[in-house]
Amino acid sequence: MKRFVFILKQKAILLLCSAVFAGAMASCNSILDFDEGDCTVEYRVKFKYDYNMKYANAFANEVNTITLYAFDKNGKFVYQRTEEGEPLKAEGYTMKIDVDPGVYHLVAWAGVSEKSFAVPLMTQGVSDIDELSVKTKRLLDQRTPDGAYVVPGDNYKLSPLWHAESQQTTFTRTGGRQQVATLSLTKNTNNIRIVLQQVGDKPIDVDQFNFSITDDNGWMDYHNQLLKDDMLKYLPFYRSSGTVNTRTRADGSKEVTSVAVAQITTARLIANKHSILHITNKETGKTVLAIPLIDYLLLTKSYEHVIEDQEYLDRQDEYAMTFFLDERDTWLNTTIVINGWTIRLNDTGL
Repeated sequence: MKRFVFILKQKAILLLCSAVFAGAMASCNSILDFDEGDCTVEYRVKFKYDYNMKYANAFANEVNTITLYAFDKNGKFVYQRTEEGEPLKAEGYTMKIDVDPGVYHLVAWAGVSEKSFAVPLMTQGVSDIDELSVKTKRLLDQRTPDGAYVVPGDNYKLSPLWHAESQQTTFTRTGGRQQVATLSLTKNTNNIRIVLQQVGDKPIDVDQFNFSITDDNGWMDYHNQLLKDDMLKYLPFYRSSGTVNTRTRADGSKEVTSVAVAQITTARLIANKHSILHITNKETGKTVLAIPLIDYLLLTKSYEHVIEDQEYLDRQDEYAMTFFLDERDTWLNTTIVINGWTIRLNDTGL
């Protein structure tokens, strides 16, 4: 009888332990992973920037600041966090976010600086996701005769800007001590390097010319789509003149070519939009060239780039364009070099 009671007690203890163990498994996912029964789950977000022409993650090398916004299932703003500097360079960097378990719409903007862009102040529990946008700053007291607002040049360069979005990220109470969501960044800003090259011996001075790019691409919503905006005029942040040795003559002397260089940053370039690169001669007021910028840039998308036009424009953020001028400072519009590609325009139909 005593032995029978002892066996019953052993089975009761085993059943009780099993119930406790099962409860711990259900509430914490695994009691082996947590110290002293702590069931806290840490939520983090990882960022990557491999949406570029090298298809390599350049986040640590290029991004210096990032802000994450979280919205609930009704599109209400619930959380925001900004991190910058050295922490972003650390291997395996992730951002810890303090939110309750649930489903969130996450939006991130990286590289936003007060000098270059304006972002509205979001109020927790009040602001809607439609209110979140990024607007390229422009000089409201400076408009061109055709009505375009001027984006400052003269040693001023737009800070690099990236966007990322996850429309449905779920954080739960189970699934391990740490849950990590990954957001992929798209770069919005572009650097356009323009080179004017004289085909003769005549020297060329960059101060002879006005350079600009016009486009209404300065206002992006939370989806990274363009909102209706005023026309903007982007001016060079860098200008210089110089010479290059193009070849050695038979007598051993060098053939020297004069060049003028200007660099302009723009906001996101969108396929099928009418962005114009415009160069004029200051002395004569005559137009040296006025071309549909995006159409020309897309000519560099080779047969090896089996991607859509917009993906190419988003992945490629650096362009070098060389135009050849004759002795009258008129563009020889038969050949242009873009990113090392020599394009003969009589073959393009442009």
